[in-house]
Amino acid sequence: MKLLNKFLISAAALSMVACSSMSVDEDEAVAGNFPDDFDKAVYIQLHPELVSLQVRDYVSDYNTGVKDAAAGNAAAKDGFTADENAFLEDTASLHKIYADMTLAGFGEDKWQEAWAPIEKDSLYFHTAQVFTVLNYKEVSAEGDTSELKKIFGPITVTYDTEDTTKIVSAKGKSDTTETAEDVSLTFSETVFLMTGKQMGTTKTDTTSIDTIPVSIPGSISKVNMNFLKNFNFVDTNDDYAKLKAIPLDSMAIAYQYVMFGKDHGWAYRKCKDSEKNNEPKVDDVYPDTKLYCADDAGTVREIK
Repeated sequence: MKLLNKFLISAAALSMVACSSMSVDEDEAVAGNFPDDFDKAVYIQLHPELVSLQVRDYVSDYNTGVKDAAAGNAAAKDGFTADENAFLEDTASLHKIYADMTLAGFGEDKWQEAWAPIEKDSLYFHTAQVFTVLNYKEVSAEGDTSELKKIFGPITVTYDTEDTTKIVSAKGKSDTTETAEDVSLTFSETVFLMTGKQMGTTKTDTTSIDTIPVSIPGSISKVNMNFLKNFNFVDTNDDYAKLKAIPLDSMAIAYQYVMFGKDHGWAYRKCKDSEKNNEPKVDDVYPDTKLYCADDAGTVREIK
C-alpha cells in the first residue's frame, strides 16, 4: 500500500510533463533546475515507480486506441475478454510483472510471500458413536480372515475427515479386567471393522467437534490482481516483453524531481561513503529545502 500511495502522489506531477515536448534545451534546463550532480539514469534507478507510472499510462492509451478502433465489433470485444482471462491465468508472466520494480513493483519477496500456504485449524462437526465393545477381524498374508476379535471400552475412535461416518482408527482395552492391555488399531487392508449390527455394542451417540490442520494454497490478492490488469495489452499474449519494449521519456521522469520530488524530500542520487551516516530525512516537512541521497539500504539521508 505504501508503494501504491507513492505511485499516486507522484502521478500528477509526472503526467504534466510525460507527454509534452521540451521547449528549452535539456542541458540548459538541467543546469537551471537540477542539482549539479543530478543524473537522470540514477534518479530512475532510485525511483522505479516513476517508470511504472509511464508504462501504465502507455498501456492505457494503447488499449483505448485498440478498443476505439474495434468499437461495435462484438467478436473483438469477446477477444479482449479472452485476452484478459489469459493474462490473469498466465502465472509465469504475472510473476515477472509482479516482481519487476519498474512494473508492478512488489519485488520477488512479496511474490513468494503471496503464494506461501496458509496453515490454520479448521473445525468440523460429526456425530460420533461411543462404543463399549468394538468387533473387528484381521486378514493374514494369505488372505484368510481370522476369527472375530474385540476391543473393550472405554474406546476412543478417530473418524475420517472427509467421511465423518467412517472410523479409521480405535484405541481400547484387550479385555474388561483391571490389568487389560491397551490396544490400538488402524483399520486398513489388514484390519477391518465388522459391518452393520455386528460392529459392536454402542453406548450412546454424541455430537463431536474436532479441530484438524488445514493448509490453504496462497494466491495473489484481489486488490493486487486488479492492479496487475493495468499492465495487460488487450491484443497480445506476450505482455512482459511488450512492456519492457515501451520507449520511456527519461526527461519527463527527471522533471518529476523539479515539480514534485525536490519539495517532498526525495533522494536524487546515491549517498557517498562519507554521507552514509548522515541524518535521516525527517518526514512531513513540506516544502523541503534540503537535498537528499539514498544509502545502500534505501534510507534517505540529508546531503550536507
